[in-house]
Amino acid sequence: MKWTKQLVVVVLACVVVMSLQGVVSAGKQDFTLVNKSPFKIVGFWVAPADSDNWEENILEGMAVGSNESIDITFDNSNNVTWWNFRIKDSSGKTWNWEKKKYNLTQISELTYYYNGSLGSIRYK
Repeated sequence: MKWTKQLVVVVLACVVVMSLQGVVSAGKQDFTLVNKSPFKIVGFWVAPADSDNWEENILEGMAVGSNESIDITFDNSNNVTWWNFRIKDSSGKTWNWEKKKYNLTQISELTYYYNGSLGSIRYK
């Protein structure tokens, strides 16, 4: 019986340590998406720079209104460094940024602009 209690304590300790490691490494790629365009952002995708697949729309039916922002969080269990972005706004336009220069571990804010004929993003 004593051996069983010790085993349970060891297993629980391991679970706690593994959970804390996940908390420490989680979120390095998370950022805030800011909309400085006159349109709502109705679709937002993030994909590894070397991927041809955009995966799912992170906003999933939500929208980011003009002069609003949203915190973007997603799993990066593969430790991807370079990312591409796709934005669809309520005007029906879809814009892709695929330059392999967007390192989300160094970006805390991504801002979408629209200047009448072209969508652009800036980051900090």
